[in-house]
Amino acid sequence: MTTMAGVGCSESPDSRTAGIEAARAAMCETGGNRCDLALLHHTAKHDPQQFHDGVRSVVGSSPRLIGGYAGGIITRDYLGYDGYQSAVGVLASDKVKMDMFIEHGLNKHGEHEIGRRLGRQIQSKRYEGSPGLIYMYDSVKSFSPTGGFDMNVGTYLMEGLSESLDTWPSAAGMGMIGNIQFNPTFQFFDDQIVQQAAMALVLHGSARLDTIVMHGCKPASAYHTVTRADRNVVLEIDGKPALDAVAEMLGPHSDRGWQDYPLFITLGVNKGKKFGEYKEEEYANRLCMAIDQQRRGLVMFEPDLTPGTEIQLMRRSVDFDYIRQRAQQLHDDLGHRKPFLALYIDCMGRAASYCGSDGEEGAEVQKVIGSQMPLLGMYTGVELGAVGGRQQALDWSGVLCVFSE
Repeated sequence: MTTMAGVGCSESPDSRTAGIEAARAAMCETGGNRCDLALLHHTAKHDPQQFHDGVRSVVGSSPRLIGGYAGGIITRDYLGYDGYQSAVGVLASDKVKMDMFIEHGLNKHGEHEIGRRLGRQIQSKRYEGSPGLIYMYDSVKSFSPTGGFDMNVGTYLMEGLSESLDTWPSAAGMGMIGNIQFNPTFQFFDDQIVQQAAMALVLHGSARLDTIVMHGCKPASAYHTVTRADRNVVLEIDGKPALDAVAEMLGPHSDRGWQDYPLFITLGVNKGKKFGEYKEEEYANRLCMAIDQQRRGLVMFEPDLTPGTEIQLMRRSVDFDYIRQRAQQLHDDLGHRKPFLALYIDCMGRAASYCGSDGEEGAEVQKVIGSQMPLLGMYTGVELGAVGGRQQALDWSGVLCVFSE
């Protein structure tokens, strides 16, 4: 049979109804009754068991299910977040092969060990053609309504994966969240509804995965050097407390105090030539998620800003023309291959309500990609994609993925 995919969404506040509506709309888009794989994503306002049951009532008991929480949803013709948004993507094919893997216990065994175990599972299988890997994990390690939250670290997960994989296939990943407050998240794996898990989906056979990273920052300072750090806390830059160093970079007329730095301050690491032509695609950006006031440090989403790392203060600048061009570039690079499903893994902070943009950059992806194929986008806490030839945890980025055959 011809490979068929579809994506449906719902805003129903009733979780079971939302699952039914989204699954029915997705199945309607395929034009058939068969489903081999369903991708499930919804915000933290939904009950995951009820949503799962609603989807199952439509697609049946045999399809594989995978997915989890998202801060919001993007499809061909819909974009929304912070509410009751949900979406289901379905796939049916005799030519595309599908394998899924899961490892439990991120908070018990650590991100590196879970990545190593997950990579070992992936490596143990034989694949046809050029496999494409989508991997995902629970971003939130712990949460307290009064005491903040702690994050699972994508960099450590990737390090573990790299230890077990002989070579990385074409890949992209996401650290899942359900809202910008980083409340606890849930993941779907067949009929398991779990937390603290890392999962992988491999499509192979006739399928190929192509990806491209959409950045949204430009350098706003000279190069500076991290001189002291503790895991994901940058304590000193150029020998000064990090908060003081950032204040100097912003300048005396800045209207931003250190209380404003979380989800605002972004530090970039140039993976290309230091003084070469600026290329957005060669930067890995790191977003501040909290302040260590006692040590005057920046708590970052990732721990790789180690002593000796050269960084630049980045200015957020989501260029809609750039987004369209990057999306079109990925589509054009498919050549004569037939695309059947696109995924857009998008940073929650890039949503217009949080970044102050006049429009939604996800809408630009809709214009180029949504008009050509089914599109399932989800707002995430961390995006993972290829920068400088290797997998990187990314912040303030979008990773566009297209499966074709």
